[in-house]
Amino acid sequence: MDEESESRPSPDNFLEYLPWACKQLQMQCEIVVSKIYQNEYVSVTMAEKSKKVKSKIKLTTSRYDVNSDQDRDDASEAGLQPIVADNKVIRISAVFDTFDNLVEIRFERNFRIPRMVFKVIALIIKFQLFVNKITIRGGMDKYTVYEINKLMTSSNLTEICFDGSFLKEANYDILLENSTSIRSLSLSRCKIGDDVIKKISEKLTFPAPASLTLNILNISTNRLTDIGAKYIAEALRTNRRLCYLNISGNRITDNGLSYILDSLVEFPLSCDELISARSRHMLYLKQKNILIERMIEEIKAGEFDKRVARRKSTRVPAVRRNKLEKESSLKSLADAKSLANMDIFYYDKAVSLVENTLGEFNDPYSSSNTIERHGTVYCMGCNTLCYLNVAYNNLSYLSVKKFLSVLLHQKLIDRKPRGLINLCIEGNNLPSSCREFLQIDDLLDAGLLIHSRRYSNASKKRPQSKNTPR
Repeated sequence: MDEESESRPSPDNFLEYLPWACKQLQMQCEIVVSKIYQNEYVSVTMAEKSKKVKSKIKLTTSRYDVNSDQDRDDASEAGLQPIVADNKVIRISAVFDTFDNLVEIRFERNFRIPRMVFKVIALIIKFQLFVNKITIRGGMDKYTVYEINKLMTSSNLTEICFDGSFLKEANYDILLENSTSIRSLSLSRCKIGDDVIKKISEKLTFPAPASLTLNILNISTNRLTDIGAKYIAEALRTNRRLCYLNISGNRITDNGLSYILDSLVEFPLSCDELISARSRHMLYLKQKNILIERMIEEIKAGEFDKRVARRKSTRVPAVRRNKLEKESSLKSLADAKSLANMDIFYYDKAVSLVENTLGEFNDPYSSSNTIERHGTVYCMGCNTLCYLNVAYNNLSYLSVKKFLSVLLHQKLIDRKPRGLINLCIEGNNLPSSCREFLQIDDLLDAGLLIHSRRYSNASKKRPQSKNTPR
């Protein structure tokens, strides 16, 4: 027994414990975990200084971008042989940062990943406080997404990448049902169609949990058509969190892109949207009133306990006590008037406490985000989407003119955030040069400059820490 305990690795040692635990469970395949280090991050500013970009419409990205292929070439850069899939071996790469903290678990081109592997990871993931990303390239089945969704409750995962992993069931929307920690979801080259995008878009529609948390969505190189683009546009009508959208390499035409761009500018609200917005406001007020009533009771109970404590601390003689009782009976009328004032005081105090806790009513169709003209209520559009990649679709010159009108509208309104500041439209049937391209470049430059100033001012005020899990 002593020899077994000595040979047993610790659960916080991911490199050794995962293969050991899978072996103890008598799995039929071998688990091979290799340790690699994270690439050094290269900022956009440094990239622009080292290399001039001819057109600002095409995004300049970092080496560790969501849609980057840099991680695919790690083995070739290191002089290693390319990975060959084997049904008897499960290859996992453990990615560490410069502080030797495990930050990513990467499954490398496996035939099929057993469900038990994810169950073992779920048991030890709580010991890895810095793991924020899981990448799977092949070998998924219908249980994979389900098990990863269970991981979310006991981990600090914020990024999920299934690039190049075809899943017949395509139940990716499970990750967006109840989870509130996913910030980035990448589903590039997964053979996704319009039906799958419909389910994902429904989970990104306000007030679904994922509509308040997901920042990045990459669904490039799939099988989306104008119907799928319309589903995305319906989600963007209420979504005010998504800031990065990559739909490049699909089958979207000018009509499909027009649906998306129409949600970024002013659009009229339907009767159903107005009714749903008012019902959400009524629910907010109802919840607020319930909390106020509870808070008033807690404040009164606290004041009563303080009075009892004061009476116990001060002992009054019997003669003086009788005198005080007579005086209190004479002041009963004045006390009755002061009770009303105290109730108002309790109410005001409870309202301020509840408002600080609950916050103001925030809705995409609230009064601050809408405007009424000639009896019709208009929403001012989604202004949080700042990056849009529509490269290698079936777009024409009409989309260029549409982009220009959207950027002009967002500049005119000048909201915070402003809206689109990065755009990629290469690989479409577009003219090599035109007047609209120059205007779009100028508008993107101006928007990016304003965004960088606001971000720099915010970063100066925000305290920074190095070894803090995301």
